[in-house]
Order: sequence, then structure tokens, then C-alpha cells
Amino acid sequence: MRRRSLLLKLGAAGAVGSAGVAATLVGDIEVRWWATPKAAQHSGLRRRVEAYLEHGFDDGRLSMDVSYGGVTSFPTENAYRLVTGGAWPRRLLSSVTDGTVDPVDGVNLLVTDSSMRRAPTGAGIPYVAAVGGARHIVRAPDPDESDAVVPDRLSTRTVQILLHECGHALGLRHDHGSIREADTAAVVSPMVSGYAWASGPVRREQFDFEANRCGRPYPPVNGRDPRLLMQFDDCERRGLYRYRLPDLSATPVDRPSVGDLLDRASLSACGTCTHLARLSER
Repeated sequence: MRRRSLLLKLGAAGAVGSAGVAATLVGDIEVRWWATPKAAQHSGLRRRVEAYLEHGFDDGRLSMDVSYGGVTSFPTENAYRLVTGGAWPRRLLSSVTDGTVDPVDGVNLLVTDSSMRRAPTGAGIPYVAAVGGARHIVRAPDPDESDAVVPDRLSTRTVQILLHECGHALGLRHDHGSIREADTAAVVSPMVSGYAWASGPVRREQFDFEANRCGRPYPPVNGRDPRLLMQFDDCERRGLYRYRLPDLSATPVDRPSVGDLLDRASLSACGTCTHLARLSER
């Protein structure tokens, strides 16, 4: 793996925007994921994670390469803190010199077994994502044997949050997502997820939009049954097509501090996903 390439990109993570971007659109998406030792104890985790990643990104215009990096341990299972506190980005950055993990140029996802009943449940910044709930992921239905739209359960919501954080790692924002009415239900795509039913303060901070970036209005969801889309929808995919990797300086750089990486990534705007709404087994 081109560790130096990833290091440079992580150092330039805050450059994703209208200026200073490379001319190459994302065509191949690499996702490599790791599990903590506690998460890895759950039988079938690898099969479920990789199947849902492949289904979530399923699109003829994108080439998806999903791989497993192995088990890596941390003092905590808290997926959110492992990103925001810098431990997971630091592990990826330090791989340049110590080779403890082998990161990729796309999404480097960590799956832990932290609780999904207390928010925040995960985080995503450019190239880096983490989510908890391994015990719930293995209880999700086989995506090969279920519909793309599923009932809202803790197991399926955990998988959708996994896709949500991967979307953030690839530059997607909450308003790339969609809410669609289907009879008495409201179907939310991964980048909207639980924010459609979030409390007033959380919704105002994280999901204060009348329409998505493609112009599709967000209908009211009160009184509608929640349903989850387990794939990125059209607008989210369009965001992936248009997402451009940060412009990389031709001059080698020293390893940036993790604090600087998080500051440049504008974490409050792209990654502190709280998902407070409707996380319950039914």
C-alpha cells in the first residue's frame, strides 16, 4: 500500500472543497476495515460488514474494492472517541513508519463493539471512519436475501450508520441524503439516517435543511413509520462521482499532528454524528 500517499492525503484532508482539488474523480473506491478484538469475537462479522459495504456502494459507475485489514486493539471500544480523540487517525498515520496497519487511499473503517444505544455512535472524517455495534451488525439480515429498504431495527440502523460514516470519509454531508415517502412510511437514505427523527436542537445543528443538494425536498416524517435504505441513493452517489481527492503537494511533508488533521477536517461539520433518534429493538 502507498502509505506515503495516504499520509500526504491525510495531511491535506481539509482541502476538500471548491478550491485546491485534484482533477481526478473517484472511480475506484477502496474500503479497508479493521475490527477490535472484542468486535472480532462475533461470528459472521466479516461476512456481514463486507456484504453490506458491497451492497451499499453497488453501482455500475463505481468500482468497489473491500478488504479486511485484521484485528487492531485500543484501550476503548468507543468508536466516536477513537476518531475525535485521534487514536484511530494516529494509528493510520503512524503506519508510515511502524507498519502496524496497512491503510488504503479510500476509506479506512474501524468496527468496534461499543454501545449503539448512547450517542454519539461513530464518526467519519476524510479517509477515516469508525462505528460501534459489532454485536448488532451480525444480527442484521443477509443483504443478499433482503430488500434494499428494511424496517428500522437496532441491527439494521447500525449497518446504516456504518455506511453513513463511510460516506463522510468520502466527502458526503447529511444533505446529500434523501427522505422519500412510501405509503405510510418515510424511507431515509444513509446520509440522513436517524436525523430525520432527531430532537429539535440536534436537528437544527446537524440537519437543518429543506431539501437535499440535488433539489429534492425533505418531506415531514412525523407520524410515518421509519424505513431504512441500505444503499446510497442517487444524490449520494452523485456526490461520490463528484468527490475529488485533496490536491497533494509534490513536496514531501512531515507527519502532521492528529489535532491539526482533525481541525482541517472540520469534524463538527462532517463527522460528529449523534444519531439520537429511534434506536430500539422492535
